Amino acid sequence: MINIEKASFDYGSIEVFKNLNIKIEQNTNISIVGPSGCGKTSLLYCIKGLRKLSQGTIHYENINQEDIGILFQEDRLLPWKSVKENILLGLDKTLDVEKYLDMVGLKGHSNKYPSQLSGGERQRCALARVLIREPKVLLLDEPTANLDELTKESLQDSILKLAKDLAMSLILVTHHIEEAVYMGDKVIVFDNQIKEIDTIGNNRLEERYFKNVKKVRLAIKGEKNE
Repeated sequence: MINIEKASFDYGSIEVFKNLNIKIEQNTNISIVGPSGCGKTSLLYCIKGLRKLSQGTIHYENINQEDIGILFQEDRLLPWKSVKENILLGLDKTLDVEKYLDMVGLKGHSNKYPSQLSGGERQRCALARVLIREPKVLLLDEPTANLDELTKESLQDSILKLAKDLAMSLILVTHHIEEAVYMGDKVIVFDNQIKEIDTIGNNRLEERYFKNVKKVRLAIKGEKNE
């Protein structure tokens, strides 16, 4: 569905990533981990079209950039607008906001303002704002970084369920290995050499989950799994 070939991105004279090759299949969830400054978020922005590659190409099969939504680390809600107004910003005002609020667990919150919501609720509102545009691919730029552990896990579960129900692929950038393994069918480690690790079928209570967390940790350290 998205094929990234020989992709490089620079900030002026600063090389962020170089000669990147990644293939993202339809209905597959991808997690990307790596140290700060390695280009994880820049790659998401290039996929969405918010930034341009310095070299290389990104091919889209059966989708275009309008089919790609992005959820940021910050909710980016306008404080002077209600939940409903935030979600409908730039859209047809007759769209059924309650349908999407119900999807993210915020039914009945449409007339509230961001200051009346918790951190997790604000991020769910931001998620509804993305979902109302019905994306086929959802880019996630550290969407749970500012949330406590219980709220974080609840949001992760909601996103995974929505991805399955809506046949939507996920591409997640995170600093948390456990989140990467739980959310991704495959984890891509950004380092001097790109490493891809299959992590499909994870459950936080199953032994396979802990083994996959170990595999990713060893890959980041450059060690082999024994």
